[in-house]
Amino acid sequence: MVDLFNSKSLEKALKEEICVVYILYFDEAKGHVPLLIFPFEEGSKLKDNKRFMRPIKYHPVWFLSIEEQEPLDHIDLEFKGYTFFGKKFLTKSKRKKRRAGLKEESPEIIVVIASVSNDIAIFGDELIHLITEEIKEKFDDKLFKIIECEIAKDEIIKTPEIKKIINEGMKIKKDLNNMIDKITENYFHNTIKQKDTDLMNQQKALSYLALKGIDVSAIGDIKKTDFFLNNIKLFDPSTKAANELALKTPFIITNVSIIEDSQELEITVQNNTGKEIKDVIINITHLKEFFEKEIMEQDIDLWFPEEELLFISPIIPNINDYLFFITKKENKEKIFKKLINLKSLKSLKN
Repeated sequence: MVDLFNSKSLEKALKEEICVVYILYFDEAKGHVPLLIFPFEEGSKLKDNKRFMRPIKYHPVWFLSIEEQEPLDHIDLEFKGYTFFGKKFLTKSKRKKRRAGLKEESPEIIVVIASVSNDIAIFGDELIHLITEEIKEKFDDKLFKIIECEIAKDEIIKTPEIKKIINEGMKIKKDLNNMIDKITENYFHNTIKQKDTDLMNQQKALSYLALKGIDVSAIGDIKKTDFFLNNIKLFDPSTKAANELALKTPFIITNVSIIEDSQELEITVQNNTGKEIKDVIINITHLKEFFEKEIMEQDIDLWFPEEELLFISPIIPNINDYLFFITKKENKEKIFKKLINLKSLKSLKN
């Protein structure tokens, strides 16, 4: 059992259990190369551990161009109890490239992947967005120096110039690591401490921590800790009845049916927000070899609380994966998305 009053043991346990963040780039000579794996130390050999890096190496985000992955916000991969949220973007570069046809100013391809347990995968969407935006804003013109540093480390003879490149890159990497540390700490602190039990984020997170062997029963008695857990109890019966403690999602897919005769997919969705939803767009797309194509779009002017709406889409021959989106018409923000696999539906039916 982790001692909550020992801030060092608590911090180490939580940081490694809650979230792992990978910053990688596409090297023109080596392929996918990790620049940083948070929260592990610089000397960690995890990047050379094929088993540990397998879901990173084969993550579908690598197979999509920047333009192809933009409509999806991020690309997810589930692997052995964890969800790996991935985002790819281009950043500035001034380094000499190691492949013919590439100029010094050719942008770097950067991939950010945040791995969280499936038990708290609800946090992954916002977390990967926060990390990516902060990296782009504060390290856009610095990431190539970390790449130069990693390349320089492979040089057999370390000249004074090479040592200077390594030292500069290591300093930037340390700053990047500290920024990710701050983002994750603040994010989970703000998420877990919320008193809005309708969302149940804090209950789900705390239950997960308890299962991991972290004693959270006394958190409500702690005035302040060095990490992000304070003033919280695992379950507070004074706020909600026990039978009301359930994760509430804004929308629920209540039924998915395959109509064999007409080769159509019927999806029934309920508005679970407790309020009227206005001006949203429903999209159904299909996925084939990581490429997305729209097959249905429908505008919804008004959607009443608890109301169920039926959406029908044609089934494309030899296509098993379909994405269901709900998007705000005004700012194009995706407020719900769900992957539907026809093979899984058929196996459940049988």
